[in-house]
Amino acid sequence: MFGVLFSALGATAPGLINLSVAERTLTRGVRPGMMVATGAALTQLIYTFIAVYFIDVIIKNEIITESINWAACVIFLGLGVFYFFKTAATVKPSKSASDRKHFGYGLVIAGMNMLIIPTWIFIAIWLKSNGFDFIAIREIIFISLGSGIGALLVFVGYVRLSRYILDQKSN
Repeated sequence: MFGVLFSALGATAPGLINLSVAERTLTRGVRPGMMVATGAALTQLIYTFIAVYFIDVIIKNEIITESINWAACVIFLGLGVFYFFKTAATVKPSKSASDRKHFGYGLVIAGMNMLIIPTWIFIAIWLKSNGFDFIAIREIIFISLGSGIGALLVFVGYVRLSRYILDQKSN
């Protein structure tokens, strides 16, 4: 339950993943948007598992923490420069792309979001300080599944909102 709640709260604000889901829905349709959302949610689940499973190692090793921070800075700086110089092109709906391509796009976009791990490290530390310990693998799997489900619920909301925008635009 904590995974669903925290992931939904964290993924609600417009960000790279949410806007990619919306963009793919608006330009390619609902099914591609759902595939991007599913790929991104799976990545969220995996990152959450890594963060919670290795919480003790991560918080005790400053080199890992610094490496995560630097990697996130480099990725976001690179994305910022890329999108700053990217020219806007009109994209027409394409039916030729496979579901796997859109799913992979969701995996890659969410994979570049290095903030998921520090966020879940913070949440895991907070939960541990309030009596929730992640000793059993079952607990880690449940919070990871909750994280993936929570993210998917928010991403599906972005797909539905994008579909609503398309419907309103066509009327």
